[in-house]
Amino acid sequence: MRKTALLILVLCTLTLMPAALAEGFEPLPMDDFQTGPMPSEAGYLSGTEYEDASISVKIYQDRYADTDYFFAHIKISHPSQLRTAPAGIVASPSATFQYETENKATQIARAANAVIAINGDYYTKADKCAVVLRQNRQYRNFANGLTDLLVIDMNGDLSVLSNCTKQYYKEFIDQNRAQLYNIFCFGPLIVQDGASVIPEGYQNNSIGSQKATQRSAIAQLGPLEYMLVSTNGPQSPGNKGMTLYEFAQVCEDAGKRLNENGCRIAYNLDGGNSAAMIFREMDPAKGTMQMKRVNSSDISERHLSDIIYFATLVR
Repeated sequence: MRKTALLILVLCTLTLMPAALAEGFEPLPMDDFQTGPMPSEAGYLSGTEYEDASISVKIYQDRYADTDYFFAHIKISHPSQLRTAPAGIVASPSATFQYETENKATQIARAANAVIAINGDYYTKADKCAVVLRQNRQYRNFANGLTDLLVIDMNGDLSVLSNCTKQYYKEFIDQNRAQLYNIFCFGPLIVQDGASVIPEGYQNNSIGSQKATQRSAIAQLGPLEYMLVSTNGPQSPGNKGMTLYEFAQVCEDAGKRLNENGCRIAYNLDGGNSAAMIFREMDPAKGTMQMKRVNSSDISERHLSDIIYFATLVR
């Protein structure tokens, strides 16, 4: 039933017309990896806020289960501002997801001109990342029926294909190919229609569901309205890290604090030291704006294969 309900949700979403573009802005290409314009330094109102005529970002911090966590509220003007980038763009702006390159999230975000970014699904690990579709390009279909796929369509709407098999995915692609923007393969779905769908005893050894660790998620709150969530982990003094159940509770609560209906969808991304929220702030020592890791900022960065990020349209 859950798979059927989610498929209906996706199919209904994909029938919508593309979102209207705010007056005066040119959208970014949605079928290649061109980066957004460089965000204006004036747009960074503080170490937790960015705003210009096309995007607003505000980051909040709280604590739950003996762990600090951070959640960002993002509103954009056009679906093309929700983007993804492979680590290879650090060395080459024309890099694609065909190449298995890794780099620090701060460096990928800087190369992409991200306003704010979060780690992706670590697509280079083919044994765990069975499906790769990025900005309308299909790279891999090894769907095995064991994971939930996050679908982002050309309207910027999020939905989930649950326990997706290779045949099920092929049929879905054949029916909806033109409307598919990005598909990520990690999961699982953790919040739907404002409520956590993860029971307290949930077991998923492939993502260490019972392990207290760093975690990351992306959520949709409304049309072109999103939330990113990242936690500290046990490597940061004074932090325990969260089980998946605890993290789902955090995402449910944070979504309701930002939108009265909470999260339409919240989806678990790669965790552990891969979990990274990236934002730009002033570095007093250098006197310049620098990309910084928001969560677990006291530990070294792990090299990642990809990020999800939000871009400005203001040139």
